[in-house]
Amino acid sequence: MNYNLRLRLPRANNNSNETESQLVHRWEVHQAIGQAPAVIRVKNLQTSLEVGKDAWGRLRKQQPVLISTNVFLRAPFESASTKDAVTTSTVHYGTLSKAILKACQEFTKSNASRPNEVPVEEASSLASLTNAILFFLTHSVDPKLSQFALNKESQDPILKSDVMTALEITVLLPKASLLGAGISFTQSLYYDQQRDRPGAISLVLGVHGLRIPTLIGVNSNERLAKQIVIANVEIDPWHNLPDEYNKLEQVVIKTMEESSFQTLEALATHLGDRINECFILPTGAAVINSDGTYLFPDIKICLEKPTAVTFADAPTVELLVHSDPLKNKTTEKFYEVSARDMPEVPFPLQGRLDEWLEQNRVR
Repeated sequence: MNYNLRLRLPRANNNSNETESQLVHRWEVHQAIGQAPAVIRVKNLQTSLEVGKDAWGRLRKQQPVLISTNVFLRAPFESASTKDAVTTSTVHYGTLSKAILKACQEFTKSNASRPNEVPVEEASSLASLTNAILFFLTHSVDPKLSQFALNKESQDPILKSDVMTALEITVLLPKASLLGAGISFTQSLYYDQQRDRPGAISLVLGVHGLRIPTLIGVNSNERLAKQIVIANVEIDPWHNLPDEYNKLEQVVIKTMEESSFQTLEALATHLGDRINECFILPTGAAVINSDGTYLFPDIKICLEKPTAVTFADAPTVELLVHSDPLKNKTTEKFYEVSARDMPEVPFPLQGRLDEWLEQNRVR
């Protein structure tokens, strides 16, 4: 089948002798890690930055940022536990936290000093921020992820591949969502012990805790009024620049507000199809790895219905929706008509999404 794939993957430097890292799904990184013998975590380190976009899609807006880091070690920290002191068998979480904050400072300085060299939407993206943090922790950045260069400091990196198996960095913007708990971007890296660069990388975009009034339910009383449904959506992998999570949130909100299904299962399936049609396909999220293999994003949808069961927090339905046309017949149809280029849904969209699709959908 000949699909019109809009591939957006920066190519590695052909003059480089280093092997390019492979972009994979997050579950593949976690599978490679296995059961880690020891993990060092820093959870929700707080700062404030001009990063990403605010809840209305505006750039250059200062907003709170929560940064979490997981360092998966290759071996238990035996010498640190035996001596009851911070040794080379572990990672000093105080030093780790300071390095993350230092990376945030340099991220801000770098963007301020080069206002016209890199488009602001790329320079201030969540991917660029996680990339800066990665650089300050490991002193290595994969060409696939690199959007700007920082001067390497003289001291040794805090994290080395001979000590850690994997590194996971999550940036959460708690005020970047109109109806939700926040927007997140997670970069997970798996390291081969023989080299100081990651062998596999995953990049995941998440929209969390959207509280959306939805007409849903099989009971007669549930057909009389809308009730809150909590939606969580992850796109894995998500490599596109600039940040477009406001568009994703808009698609989720309007799709659910305009729906009237009886079951969460049907709603989740419909939502996955809409995300594929209105977000994944128009933004060209499919990528191609250095070995020539295609990698399509998976959509993980979690829907909660808090008022459905009186004595439970909420019944929950989770669904994994593929955007790979070889795995999803509905997506295959979208790709077959995309040769005529389906227009992107405008943001913000005034009016109903279903009406816009009826007028603009490629047939």
